[in-house]
Amino acid sequence: MLKLVSDKQFCTGDLVTLKNSRREERFCIIGFKINKEQQQVAILKALFNDTYIIEKPVSELKSLLIKGLL
Repeated sequence: MLKLVSDKQFCTGDLVTLKNSRREERFCIIGFKINKEQQQVAILKALFNDTYIIEKPVSELKSLLIKGLL
């Protein structure tokens, strides 16, 4: 079954990159939280580095699957 997803909607397990990053790093979303400014923040694990985990606002994410990059 094919599911259409809007550009602003992300789920745990989605594969993403960062919009303003010059590096070609790819991440998997492993969770979400709300920061002090009440923004939704994604917890990201790098695909090719098991120990690299970062947090970024959802607004900074770009999906890899929608654009067919992965």
